[in-house]
Amino acid sequence: MKARHIVSLSAIACAGLMARAWVIDWDKIEHWAGSGTNRAALVVQFADDGPKEAYVWGFRWNDGDFEGEGPSGEQLFRGIVAECPDLLLFTQFTGTMGSTVDGIGYFNPSKGSLANKIGYDFDGAKNDGRVSFDYFSPNEFMGQTSAPGNFTPTFCRRAINEAVDTRIIEHPINAKVYGYPAYDYDWWQPKETLDLENERWNAGWYYGYWSYWVGGIDSEELSYSGLGYSSRKLRNNGVDGWKYTFLDGPVTGGIDGSTGASEQWHKLNYAHFNSPSSIQEISSDISGNETVVAIYGTDGRRYSSLSELPRGIYIVRFSNNRTAKIVKK
Repeated sequence: MKARHIVSLSAIACAGLMARAWVIDWDKIEHWAGSGTNRAALVVQFADDGPKEAYVWGFRWNDGDFEGEGPSGEQLFRGIVAECPDLLLFTQFTGTMGSTVDGIGYFNPSKGSLANKIGYDFDGAKNDGRVSFDYFSPNEFMGQTSAPGNFTPTFCRRAINEAVDTRIIEHPINAKVYGYPAYDYDWWQPKETLDLENERWNAGWYYGYWSYWVGGIDSEELSYSGLGYSSRKLRNNGVDGWKYTFLDGPVTGGIDGSTGASEQWHKLNYAHFNSPSSIQEISSDISGNETVVAIYGTDGRRYSSLSELPRGIYIVRFSNNRTAKIVKK
């Protein structure tokens, strides 16, 4: 993982420790992916002028579902993106340690995909002296084996277009193809001003980056991860927190003295855009015109059909991205 700026002790002293503490409430999580007896939460916090809140998703799995010690942070993130329509991931394979989180987006799916608004500035990237990747002649000193040349913007636009459906932008200028990756994430930005009430995006590596925090359900227990999300292994009832952090500018909130990453967290938003607007009563033989694509209990367990539900409260997601909270009596 790339070394980060170190904030001086004087800067830390000037910053008030104004962190907002929270504890994950599993019963409040409305957006789940996977199924099983183990659970973990994903928390994402942006750095922009939008609402001061951090968004929460849940992920479930069984022992034995994944090789080795269990799922990685990357498998959690990809699993949630696959099932939750309001999350966009920008990632790149960077070498033997796996992949990096280059950017994250959050958007109201009823208003269209955020990927349609993301662009790649090739002129900016190729003229950025901080980017060691050479787009035209391999930088062999860094281990680069080939160069994409003027095809670069075409490859990047293709990756963005594919994310309209997959919700994952796979950075094509990566170490798997070229031997060394292009750390040009600062140049993947919205082509227009975003409506921050309905869409948010942060991507970067030099101006700012996505800091990775792991630990238990109490935010005060989260610590800065020394591993990337490909190497990090989940544990039951654990939390993976991602917070966008600027590397320059005013110091605000709590600061981790070894990394310069802010420790300040905002209030949690469990509901997102697809928050159930009402509670509906159903019977075991419920039917309707909408197609049910996912059913979750308040404990995060996933059910295959409405007919098998025992009594209780459930979150149901339909094919048109509408979500409803239902009561089975």
